[in-house]
Amino acid sequence: MNKWIGLGVLALVAACDVPQAPVVTGPDGQARIQINLSGLTCYENRCLDISPAARSVRQIGNKTTGIPRSIDVSDGTVTPAEFRQMGTAASLAGGQGSGNDR
Repeated sequence: MNKWIGLGVLALVAACDVPQAPVVTGPDGQARIQINLSGLTCYENRCLDISPAARSVRQIGNKTTGIPRSIDVSDGTVTPAEFRQMGTAASLAGGQGSGNDR
């Protein structure tokens, strides 16, 4: 039983130690999150695989989906609100196989 408790604590500590994406100030003075083009972009302990070139976003364990059209990722940054919106879209994409399960 103690090993399960220890494993749970270890998982919690690992989840809290996610490297966060750099936050920069945009030309409009608003905070913007830099998109990591070679891996996951993490912000507030949520990680997304964002591809500006393909205009796609994926949350680990879920299918890839399109970035909402209202979000401009061409400069390699997004606002915190846009990041949350992409996270919601990625969450709604469903996990592997969910598209064919009825």
